[in-house]
Amino acid sequence: MRLREYEAKALFREFGIPTPQGLVIKVAEEAFNIKTFPATLKTQVLTGGRGKAGGIQFANNPEEAYVHAQNIFKLKIKDDMPTAILVEPKVTIKKEIYTSILIDRAYRGPIIMASAEGGVEIESSGAIEIVPIPGGQYHPFLGRKMATKLGFKGKDVLKYADIVQKLWNVYSTNDCDLVEINPLIIDGDDNFVALDGKVTINEDSVDRQPRFQGQLAEHLTDLGEREFKGKMLGLNIVELEGNIGILCNGAGLTMATMDLVFHHGGKPSNFLDVGGGASKAHVARALDLVSSDENVKVLLVNILGGITDCVEIANALKYYKETRPNANLVVRLVGNNETAAQKIMNDAGIPMTNVLDEAVKKAVAVAA
Repeated sequence: MRLREYEAKALFREFGIPTPQGLVIKVAEEAFNIKTFPATLKTQVLTGGRGKAGGIQFANNPEEAYVHAQNIFKLKIKDDMPTAILVEPKVTIKKEIYTSILIDRAYRGPIIMASAEGGVEIESSGAIEIVPIPGGQYHPFLGRKMATKLGFKGKDVLKYADIVQKLWNVYSTNDCDLVEINPLIIDGDDNFVALDGKVTINEDSVDRQPRFQGQLAEHLTDLGEREFKGKMLGLNIVELEGNIGILCNGAGLTMATMDLVFHHGGKPSNFLDVGGGASKAHVARALDLVSSDENVKVLLVNILGGITDCVEIANALKYYKETRPNANLVVRLVGNNETAAQKIMNDAGIPMTNVLDEAVKKAVAVAA
């Protein structure tokens, strides 16, 4: 769950990270409440490329700010329309720095990633420095180590390390996948200030973060309709461009099934991992979601019952077939309570196999 800039900065301030004193406006007329000029007006969307798209403007008086605000509120960036504008005083910048903390699969844990220069797409440049956080346990010397890598000296080493410590506190306390300041600036008074902020909360952790509960829906504006519905149902669906809907349980089984579909000349339209221990109701919602794509010609269900009870899956498939008698279903179902599930499937008139390759070939043939 990605936060908007003004939300990220509010979080930063709670943890002691300095930010410009901003004003959030929800309608263009509020521009006349701006007291400090020159001012920067920044659209609050959940996508990148705001500056290039014209979503960041500067104003020298309330009239200019009002005109810019009117235009910004009408500006769609990658299908995301702003509901707010963040207004901040224009600041003097002596130096820009990029700093973030994120999970890195290569290091199998969190890392500090930084650059002695800020800017667009700096995180993918060759100027990046990395300091791993061993075992996910932060120690103050790590911030000082990064400060040295970036060329800071004297008091600036301690100032920068203090920012990194506080950024870690944001990251670890709020179950974040990413916290980023780009740019972190040194202003005219030699203070370190977060001029921009990006925070991504792990969506599976939202329920144990009281401040974010109930906010997921309004922070998923960059998803397609089916992906959005899936998130609201606790289901993760990935949309592709083929005509075979795939429903499995377990990431490994899902990927293997999709690979086998490609191997036999088929193309998945989407795929969904329903997870372990899924109930009839949960599986029924998943079946509805996968098949709601008009491109889906056949639904391939591949379930390995371990924690999952095959009877729950069979009852969901029976209900699905009763409500969609013309749907094309190919089912491979093995494992826990398989025999009882087979009887339910037979009574419902749904063919079932325990051989994956056979099921995939049949699905590909039906889709073709």
